[in-house]
Amino acid sequence: MIERRTVVSLAAAVTISLTTALHSQGKSPSLADLEARARADSNDPVAHYNVAVVLFDKHRYEDAERSLRQAIAIDAHYAPALLLLSRTLFQRAYPRGGYLMPFASGRRIVFLRVGASNTDSVREVKGEAVQLRRRGFLLDPLLELGSPGREWLPVKWAGTLSKALHDYEHGQWASAAAGFQTVIDRTLRPTDSTDVPPVALWYRARTAIHTNDYETAIHDLRSLARLRAPDSTSRVLEWNPFVGEELQYILAYVHQQAGRSDEAIALYQEVLSRNLSLDIAHSHLADIYETQERWPEAVQERRRAIDANPDDPGLMFELGSTLAYAGQYEEAEQVLTRFAETHPRESRAYYLLGFTAMRLHKPQAAREALARYLALAPSRYADQIADARRRLDALAQQ
Repeated sequence: MIERRTVVSLAAAVTISLTTALHSQGKSPSLADLEARARADSNDPVAHYNVAVVLFDKHRYEDAERSLRQAIAIDAHYAPALLLLSRTLFQRAYPRGGYLMPFASGRRIVFLRVGASNTDSVREVKGEAVQLRRRGFLLDPLLELGSPGREWLPVKWAGTLSKALHDYEHGQWASAAAGFQTVIDRTLRPTDSTDVPPVALWYRARTAIHTNDYETAIHDLRSLARLRAPDSTSRVLEWNPFVGEELQYILAYVHQQAGRSDEAIALYQEVLSRNLSLDIAHSHLADIYETQERWPEAVQERRRAIDANPDDPGLMFELGSTLAYAGQYEEAEQVLTRFAETHPRESRAYYLLGFTAMRLHKPQAAREALARYLALAPSRYADQIADARRRLDALAQQ
């Protein structure tokens, strides 16, 4: 059977930003360099995303949109590209006002049902931008949203919180945590008449996640959930982007990242009991079941995800992958073949098709799939490229 970590590393590689890696080395790649890399690795969604980041910063929104749509055409589940495309569409829709913070005035954006009601949020944003924002959240609810402006902070704590947010944005986790903790501790004192600001709890939790302190993060998120009603009501000028449903989803995801599978499963199932249409919640459940090698449950959740959203190609790819992991090679081959016919730039499908063909004793089909993978695979997939070549060498000996 194929080693699960090999295929997982293929998927995980698509979430690593080249721009971030270069900045961490003290380098700043030029737009020309990034565009050259995107041309050389034209099937790498991250390469197109990195170009878009620079174009967005230069206010070249139409060009950024084109690069982002390239990235999403390759990997429909690349959450950073979905979020940045949402921001890009906001900028194009409101060029004078700039990017509208999606959580302004506490309005619900994440789980907004577009067209369901004539709310201010629906009137203020374009439908596609809202859907992209929501999709990115479902895939990765820990994506950075951007800090709130000073005008959204409680007046009494604006100075302390501004300093803590500045430290957070610059990766100074210890001083950021200390600033948020100061506000939390003082507002929890019996002599203080003010409530704990949600921004302090949210960013202290985020800081804890950055330092792998999941215990603190979960504690803070639970405290934040207790402050919220299970609906979308919020005081004017109160910074709090999430309400009960969103916070429970975030808690499930954080438990999953922390390896607390039982708690994550229970939270996802509770969210789904109220809304079975959350296809990505089914996907996250499937991911957990895969780590536990509970293959029947994993396959079932993949199918439920497709039932909830049959138009998402990424869900079809994930079903094919899981079937391959589970040893259901014939169906995996069928599903992955259908996917590859409509999304020929996603190289990972051919890697898995090559593996399934080998398991099904179809050497010619395996050679063709692996050769196709090598022709398409981004250069960052060095380990998997080497593995595909080893498989081709083994096939040549047969």
